[in-house]
Amino acid sequence: MLTYEDCIGLANLEKDEVAQIAEHERLPYMTALEKGAALLSQPWGDAAIRQMVWDNLCRANQRQHADRIEELTVVYQTTCERHPNPCDRRRSPVRSTHPIWTAAH
Repeated sequence: MLTYEDCIGLANLEKDEVAQIAEHERLPYMTALEKGAALLSQPWGDAAIRQMVWDNLCRANQRQHADRIEELTVVYQTTCERHPNPCDRRRSPVRSTHPIWTAAH
């Protein structure tokens, strides 16, 4: 029988990333894990997961939740390092830019 941790490993996701997908999409953790695994099978899946974490970070910033901002910044940086694929179907000049990408370019 597979455990939740086994499924996390098979999906190539971290628990924090699954939690962010669940929060962003308002899904239970197992459903968020399935969605994350499905996203990673798409060429733009890495970018979609990064964007979800980024959206959660922006929301915490707007609500001025300092402790959440700090935590989500670490999760976001880790997610960017783990899922660096630059393909982004949602890229737009009016969207906030990623702090890591801004520093790199």
